[in-house]
Amino acid sequence: MRKISKIEPAIPALPVRKKVAAYARVSKDTERLAHSLSAQISYYSGLIQRNPEWEYVGVYADYGITGTSADGRPEFMRMLKDCEDGKINIVLTKSISRFARNTVDLLETVRHLKELGIEVRFEKEHINSLSEDGELMLSLLASFAQEESRSISDNSKWGIRKRFESGEIGTANKHILGYRYDEEQRKYIIIPEEAIIVRRMFELYIDGVPLQGICDDLNGSGYRTINGCLFQEASLMVMIRNEVYAGDTLRQKSYMADPITKNKAKNKGEFPKYYMPDTHEAIIDRATYAKVQDEIARRESLLNPTYCFTRKIKCGICGMFYTRKISKIKGKKFVRWICRSKKEPGVTCTSINFSEMELKHICAKVLDTGDFSEDEFNRSVLEMTVLENGSIEFHMIGGEKRCGTTFVSMRAATSQQLPIASKESWSAETVVWNTTG
Repeated sequence: MRKISKIEPAIPALPVRKKVAAYARVSKDTERLAHSLSAQISYYSGLIQRNPEWEYVGVYADYGITGTSADGRPEFMRMLKDCEDGKINIVLTKSISRFARNTVDLLETVRHLKELGIEVRFEKEHINSLSEDGELMLSLLASFAQEESRSISDNSKWGIRKRFESGEIGTANKHILGYRYDEEQRKYIIIPEEAIIVRRMFELYIDGVPLQGICDDLNGSGYRTINGCLFQEASLMVMIRNEVYAGDTLRQKSYMADPITKNKAKNKGEFPKYYMPDTHEAIIDRATYAKVQDEIARRESLLNPTYCFTRKIKCGICGMFYTRKISKIKGKKFVRWICRSKKEPGVTCTSINFSEMELKHICAKVLDTGDFSEDEFNRSVLEMTVLENGSIEFHMIGGEKRCGTTFVSMRAATSQQLPIASKESWSAETVVWNTTG
């Protein structure tokens, strides 16, 4: 009898459905953009669920957050975590600018997902990150998105500065100790119980109490900062310098140095500042405020005294400024100017030292003033550079250069070593040469 085998019909294997998610973002917290975000969520939810080959994971949406940094977007970071955990195979997004405006963040994220075998599709640009030309197109278009972000930032800054110029006040800090900001009146309103603290710190400072003493007094009295913290010296100094307490407003103290990283920098003259007096009721009268600023300057001068040569003399070997040093030898005081790097541990510099008397003698000869005149020196000299041979190159305020040498440079040239103590008694002649325009 023949042997017959029964062949069962093969059951076709169902294709494995791709796990698909979408990412959406709007950068401003407004009603119109809130509607836009809702529309994006509805669109992607429907799009994914209608595709039989896709399994709906969800829509990750950041609301009112800029796209210049990945770290500041919680939903974006949650999506990446789910990708790493194997919960997502495909990510859909409207455009490159919605996904990231920072080229570095974009490429790093897409490459990381590519290594995990995860595809990112950008609908507007028709780019698939797993395609051969996907990364090249992403690099080009992301650069455009980043520059667009810079352009938007520049336009925004221009508008803000125009409002400064027109006298429109506004404020970046809505609540500082002693005030609340009234949005309708667009100005600071005094908080009486906090104003007591402000007046107390100003009074104590005028009375000569050190910063730590003021902190101890305020903290001991149960007073706290607006964040409920103890008062510290650094924050206290910022407060007693603040012109707001005198009823004035100074705008553009700082500026956004980079719209991508959002790093702020102190405005040291890069942009104009706008000082507006009497913008609100003062907590501190002008006479008291002025006294405090004078006292701040007085105390700082004691801690960090300045001299006519301070930050004027630069070392031509290592580039550091010269600093003043006082020494005593056999009970006699000697004032010298030395390269600051010689004070740093582990740093050596072969630059020449100068006695203060000798520097004044050199300057008098170069400026042809007979005796040294500090006023003439400040009016004429922009900077001095000590060259390797000990001669000094003078950079004049008008752009002219003059050079001078003394017995010090001649000593360096001949490698003769003289005791430091004898410098004050030198009667060196200064030779001036090489005057150039």
